[in-house]
Amino acid sequence: MKTVRNIIFWAGTTLAAAFFGLLAVMSFSEWWQISMKKQAGSYPWGKVNSNPWYYGTPDLYSSVMLVEGILCAVAIIVLARQILKKNKEKILYTLLVCFGLFILMVINGLIK
Repeated sequence: MKTVRNIIFWAGTTLAAAFFGLLAVMSFSEWWQISMKKQAGSYPWGKVNSNPWYYGTPDLYSSVMLVEGILCAVAIIVLARQILKKNKEKILYTLLVCFGLFILMVINGLIK
């Protein structure tokens, strides 16, 4: 039974790490596309539809994406360090921080 718990723990940890890594990559990708490549033409800027507050300008949007990307990347680096140390307690705490960060990102996206 302990082996099954171990497999479930490590599978869940791996999936969560992949999810948060994907969030970081997506945020950095958005920042790169808007800020560096200046490809902002297809986005509905301003008070169009029910966009979040950070769609006000391309610069604001890219700044928010950069901050979110950095926060996710830092969380993933800490999580990877805990995974390499195989400290399950600290892995769980780090995952809680990652999920808290994700919830804050969702709430931030709901603010109009």
